[in-house]
Amino acid sequence: MTAPRLKTVVLGAGGLVGGELLRLLSMHPQVEAITAVSKSQAGVRAHEVHRSLLHLPDIELVDLPYKDAAQGADVVFCTLPHGESRMQMDQILSARPRCIIDLAADFRIRDSGQFEQAYGTHQCPQLLKEFIYGLPEAFAHLIRQSRLIANPGCFATAVQLLLLPLADKKLLADNIAVFGVTGSSGAGVTLTPATHHPFRDGNLFAYKMLAHQHEAEINQTISEVAGEPRRVRLLAHSGPFVRGIHATAYFNENRLAKTNVEQIYREYYKNHPFIMILNRPPQVAEVALTNYVHLHILQKGSEVEIALALDNLVKGAAGQAMQNMNLVFGLDETAGLTFPGAFPC
Repeated sequence: MTAPRLKTVVLGAGGLVGGELLRLLSMHPQVEAITAVSKSQAGVRAHEVHRSLLHLPDIELVDLPYKDAAQGADVVFCTLPHGESRMQMDQILSARPRCIIDLAADFRIRDSGQFEQAYGTHQCPQLLKEFIYGLPEAFAHLIRQSRLIANPGCFATAVQLLLLPLADKKLLADNIAVFGVTGSSGAGVTLTPATHHPFRDGNLFAYKMLAHQHEAEINQTISEVAGEPRRVRLLAHSGPFVRGIHATAYFNENRLAKTNVEQIYREYYKNHPFIMILNRPPQVAEVALTNYVHLHILQKGSEVEIALALDNLVKGAAGQAMQNMNLVFGLDETAGLTFPGAFPC
């Protein structure tokens, strides 16, 4: 059977995640067309905005109504600012693209009450239950049957992958805290005092304490996989680097002493090609620019520490979105995503 040739659209192509999608889609063997939509950068060549694209096929950023851009598309990737996807989704849906993958938080939480607590009023709450949460390591079977995908948040991806195997085996206690550090690219292209390099370099600080918006989607997934309510706190920190997330969890429970936790992780992730379990702690730089996730599990009796590293722009955003596209269209899950990174970066 011949693999499909895909026509793709990137809405919000002037941003960091939009640029990363242009980079990845340009190298995908089944993508034949890319329409890059940007209201702020219309008429500019993509490589003038995203300089790493200079050596890839030339793309011009255009300003089109979202409905017109989505007309006839196989996949529409929405990399719009948070809140805009839900304002525009009716227009995008009316064009009837074969698949929509939203990379904002607008459709990640199925319960409208939970969504409002995390993000405020939703303009089209009736669509919340229509979107499938796009974490392949938990919901690949649902993603393959879907045309509306809500791509997970970068920090949420890291924390969920850190905890999924224990949740699946009903070994995850309630009220877990995960410590995580993210690079500045997670905050987008617009400068703020928290992202501007002179204030970020040589610095480390916590943010959104007891109020990180990704906790809602983390708790939704972990509770569903565990089969019972579970609450996870994300201790989020901003680090002095550009790409990557490093997350660590610690457990001390008597019941864990009776099982081999590393074996649980190896068994859970054995059929998930982007999860690699190492015999040493992972480093952020070694996964930069890749869709791979590096995990390390250390156990001493009832004590377990688990560390994880991933690239927030790739596996935490654009790469995971393309991985979801592969699943939706029956392609090899790894198509266009098996490239290595560069260490040191």
